[in-house]
Amino acid sequence: MTHLETERLILRSFQPEDLNDYHQQIYSDPDVTRFLPTGKPRPIEKTKAVLDFSIEHETEHGFSLWAVIEKSSGQFIGHCGLVYLKGTPDVEVAYAYGKVYWGKGYASEAARASLQYGFETANLPYIVALAEPENLASQRVMQKIGMVHEGLTTQYYESPLEVYRITRDAWMKEK
Repeated sequence: MTHLETERLILRSFQPEDLNDYHQQIYSDPDVTRFLPTGKPRPIEKTKAVLDFSIEHETEHGFSLWAVIEKSSGQFIGHCGLVYLKGTPDVEVAYAYGKVYWGKGYASEAARASLQYGFETANLPYIVALAEPENLASQRVMQKIGMVHEGLTTQYYESPLEVYRITRDAWMKEK
C-alpha cells in the first residue's frame, strides 16, 4: 500500500470503497472527462474497471494511479500517479482532478511527488506525460514539473497527443 504526503495532499493506494467518490469527481463530469481517453463521461462500471486496473497495476509493478486526498478537508479530489502505457516500456505520470479543485496547484504538487516516487523508489530511467494538444493547463503542469516537450505523437491511445518526458538524471539535477 502506497502512502505519499505532500504539503497539502495525500496520495494513497486506491481502495474499492473509493468507487463512488472517484466516479463523482472524475468520470461523471463532462468538463473533467473532456481530455481523458474517450472524451466523455463513463458509466460507473467503467470507473470500477479503472479502479480495479489501478489496484492490480500497483500489485504487479509497485506503483499506479493513486487516490489523491486533500489533507485539509479529507476529501477525495482525484487521481495522480504512474502507469505503464499499454504495449510499451513507457511509464506515464497521469492526473485528473474534480473541477472544483482545478487551479489550486494540486496537479503540479501531486505530479512532483509521483515523479519523486518513480525515480527514487521505483528507479525508473524516465517518465513521460501526455496531453491533448488543446489541454494547455495540463501541458503547463508538465512544464512546471521539469518535463521537456518532445512533440506530437499518435503512439498512445490512438489519437494525437503532446508528449513530454523527464529522465532520472534530469530530475536528480533539478533537486
